Amino acid sequence: MMVIGFSNPMGNAFYLVGVGLLALHLSHGASSMFQSLGWKNGRVGPWIDRLALAGSIICFAGYASIPLSVLTGLVK
Repeated sequence: MMVIGFSNPMGNAFYLVGVGLLALHLSHGASSMFQSLGWKNGRVGPWIDRLALAGSIICFAGYASIPLSVLTGLVK
């Protein structure tokens, strides 16, 4: 079912855009969570932002690897 579902390039594009937007939302949410808790200040704020961005990039890469592997033929 996974291969059949991700065989459509337009469906993959829609999925990847959705996952990309989710990753942006996740990055902002993780950063804002620490600000709401009062843990984000001038000294650690840039590190928190970088870690939130890195985590969202890792999540995006993981979720994007499935449809991309089907499109490239790695999974049949």
